[in-house]
Amino acid sequence: MTIRKATYRETQKILNHSLDVLKEASMGYVIPTKEKARQMVIPFLSDGYYLVYIENNVIKGWIAVASTIDYYTDDPVGIIPELYVLPPYRKQGLAEILCKEALKRLKEEGHTKVQLNVFSGNHIKHFYQKLGFQEISTLMEINLDNEI
Repeated sequence: MTIRKATYRETQKILNHSLDVLKEASMGYVIPTKEKARQMVIPFLSDGYYLVYIENNVIKGWIAVASTIDYYTDDPVGIIPELYVLPPYRKQGLAEILCKEALKRLKEEGHTKVQLNVFSGNHIKHFYQKLGFQEISTLMEINLDNEI
């Protein structure tokens, strides 16, 4: 088992899964199109990267790692825009291994906080809470097409 930064070629393979990642992660809140998936991925790749979990020369999962400025505090923060384990390799602890490696690297890069976004109803929220992430904001909306 190896966890390392993805090569350019591996990054291209990962990007081929962007639509699947968007479908699963957005829980129906985002209409999944290739263009929307691209719009969500390209910005963090300008200064971020993927870490890949590889076993027997097979990519089994990945995590995106990047930096941004917190909108509310203006502090620099590490971000995890994407975590994905391919379906055949789930329930083996790979997500936790990837996440802990990403957190370690972000700390080594000087970050004191790491943020991520989870859509309402996504079971991964419990996983992140188990790792110590805490909810700090809730986005709420109302559909005005419905009668009030």
